[in-house]
Amino acid sequence: MELDQVLRTRFGFEAFRPGQREIVEAVLAGRDQLVIQPTGHGKSLLYQLPAVLLDGLTLVISPLLALMRDQLEHLGTRFQVPAASLDSDQDDATNEHARRRASAGELKVLFVSPEQLDNVERLAFLEGLAPALVVIDEAHCISTWGHDFRPAYREIGRLVTGLRSRSARGVRVLALTATADEATEGDIARQLAPISVVRQAMDRPNLALGVVRVRGLGQKLALLDALLPSIPSALLYCATRDSTEVVAEYLTLRGHRVAAYHAGMDPDRKRALQRAFIAGEHAAMSATNALGMGIDKSDLRLVVHVEVPGSVTACYQEVGRAGRDGAPARGLLLFDPDDLQIQEYFLHAAQPVAADFDAILRATAEAPQRLTDLKRRSGLHPTRVTVVVAELVEQGFLVKEARGRTQWFVATGKVGSPDLSRYRVQGEVRRAGLAQMVAYAEGRDGCLMQTLRRALGDVEAAPCGRCSVCVPEVLAPGDAAAAEAWVGARPVGVPGLARRQLDDGRALFDSAGRSPAFVRFMRDRSGAGVDPGLVARLVEVARTLGELSAVVPLPSRTWAAREATAAALAAALGVPVVEALAWRAPPEHRQGELSNNDQRLANVDERMVQVEAPPPGRLLLFDDYAGSGATLREAARALRGKKRAQGFVPLVVARVRWRLGRPGIG
Repeated sequence: MELDQVLRTRFGFEAFRPGQREIVEAVLAGRDQLVIQPTGHGKSLLYQLPAVLLDGLTLVISPLLALMRDQLEHLGTRFQVPAASLDSDQDDATNEHARRRASAGELKVLFVSPEQLDNVERLAFLEGLAPALVVIDEAHCISTWGHDFRPAYREIGRLVTGLRSRSARGVRVLALTATADEATEGDIARQLAPISVVRQAMDRPNLALGVVRVRGLGQKLALLDALLPSIPSALLYCATRDSTEVVAEYLTLRGHRVAAYHAGMDPDRKRALQRAFIAGEHAAMSATNALGMGIDKSDLRLVVHVEVPGSVTACYQEVGRAGRDGAPARGLLLFDPDDLQIQEYFLHAAQPVAADFDAILRATAEAPQRLTDLKRRSGLHPTRVTVVVAELVEQGFLVKEARGRTQWFVATGKVGSPDLSRYRVQGEVRRAGLAQMVAYAEGRDGCLMQTLRRALGDVEAAPCGRCSVCVPEVLAPGDAAAAEAWVGARPVGVPGLARRQLDDGRALFDSAGRSPAFVRFMRDRSGAGVDPGLVARLVEVARTLGELSAVVPLPSRTWAAREATAAALAAALGVPVVEALAWRAPPEHRQGELSNNDQRLANVDERMVQVEAPPPGRLLLFDDYAGSGATLREAARALRGKKRAQGFVPLVVARVRWRLGRPGIG
C-alpha cells in the first residue's frame, strides 16, 4: 500500500504506531481532525506523511521556534522533504527567501509562528498560498480554557475560515495537542468546526515522576550536581532566563557539560546550542521552554523542573520530552514553595483589567499608534499591551493597517465597552491550574501520573505504581551550603543587552536577593567615600572581562562616589579613566519612576553625547546600577559614532529588577 511504502522508504519506519494510520488516512481523505495524544507519540508524522502525498503546501503553525528548527533539520536532511520557516529568529533575507520559495511552489512544508498571522500583510500572504493542509501545533493555545492561551492564536480561526471559503479544492485542518482537558477540547472544536476529535489515553508507562521538597537555590544546585553523573542526557527546565544561566554556570564549575538556553540569546547562538545538545556535546541543557517544548531528543533520560511550572498540564507537556524512545526515563520537580511567586508574577503580567483597555483606547483615540508607541504611552506591562490590543482588534474597537513595513492600530469609533469575560475565564483557568500544581507538588492528590492524566481529561486513569508517591524514595543532595555560598558571591549578568550593541557584562550585586551588600550600596550611594572592599571586588570581576583600553563612567546625578570609584578601578586595572560621556539634555525622568522598559528606552534615547575621545580598543562602561540596560545601550550608541571603540563591556555595581507595569524595583 502507498502509505506503508512512503512510511518505510521516506521516513524509515516499518510500521505505524497505534492510531497513526487512521489519522493520516482521515487527513488524506479531507476529514478535519483535532488530535489529543500524549507527548512522544509521533504527532509530527501525522502531518509530515500527508505533506509528501498531498498536492500542494502544508502550512504548520507552531509557537515553538526550537521545534521548527528541529523539524526543518529532519525534513531536509533525513526525509528529503523541501521545507522552510517564517519566524522572528531569522533575518529578513532568510524569511524573504522562504516566502519566494513558497510562492513558487518549491516547498512541501512551511512552518510559521502564530505571530506571523498577527501582521496584516503576512496574513494576506499566507492566505494567498492556498495550502492543502493547515496544521495547528500546540492547539490548546487557541482556547481561552487552555493553560497556555496566546492572543496571536486568535487569527488562526479567521485564517481557516477564509481558506475554507476561498479554496475550490478545499483545505484540510489538523490540530494537535497533548494538553487539552474537556473544556479546552470543546472550545478548540467550536472554533475550528466542523472538526472531529480523536483522544488517546495519556499514560507514559516508561516515565517515572517524582517531587523533591527543597529550600533555596543552593539545595537545588547541590541536588542537580549529585544527579547528573548518572544521567547521560538531561533537560533542566527553568522559569526565568536568569535561572538558566545560574544553573548552567554552577554545574559547569562542578565539571558537568551543561549549557544555558533562553529566548534572549542571539538566534545564531540558539541554533548552535540546539545542534550541540542534539549531537550530545552537552550532557544537559538548562533552558526555559523556549527550547524545552520544541526539543525532539529521543534519548533524554531526565527532565527536571528547577522551578515549579504554572499548571499540571504544562508540567505534563514538559516532562513528556523525556523517554521519547520508549526506554525508562524520569520527570522530577524540585519544589520550593517560594518559587510560586514567579508563577504569580506571570499570572498577573498576562491578566488585563478594564483600566488597561481604557488606557489603550484613549491612546488610539488621539491618533493611530504602533505597538511600541502604545507600550510607551500606556506604561503597561508589555505582555498586557499585546493581549489588550489583540482583544480590541477582535472585538472591532481597533483595526490593523500596514503602512510601509510598519503595522499601525487605528480606532474604529465603535462605542461601548469591551467584553472582558474571556479574561475572567482565563484568570480562573490559570489560578486553578496553579492550585492543581501546588496540590501535585505537595502530593495531596496521590499518584503523580494519575494526577496529570486526570487533569487532561483521562478520567479513568489508575495509579501508575512507579512515581515518588506510589514508590517513595529519598534523594540525597550534595553540599548545599557551598552551593548557596557560591550563589551569594556570584556576579550576575547585565540585563537588556541582547541587541548586539554590547559584549556580555557583569554586576556585583542583584536586587533579586536583597543581599546586605546590595542594600548597603543602594542606601549609601549619596555618600562621597570610596569603599575599598567594593573597589577590590570590581577589579576582580573586571579582570575576567578580557582586555580593556579604558574605563568610561556613565554620567550620574545621584552617585556621589562615582568619580573616585572609577578612578580607583582604572588605576588598579592599569588603564585610564576617560570622562567621555555627558547628557545632551538630562532625561525627563529617573528610570525607576517609569513603568516599562519601552518608556525607559525612550527616556534616554539620543540624550547622551561624546565629549572626549577614549583610546581605541574595548571600553569598560562603568555605572552604579543597571535595570533595563537602556542607559548602557545609549552610551554605546553615543560612543560608536566616533568609530574608535572596538567593543563595549558593561560593569555595574548592582543589577536592579524594575517592575513592569508600575514604577520601582520588583
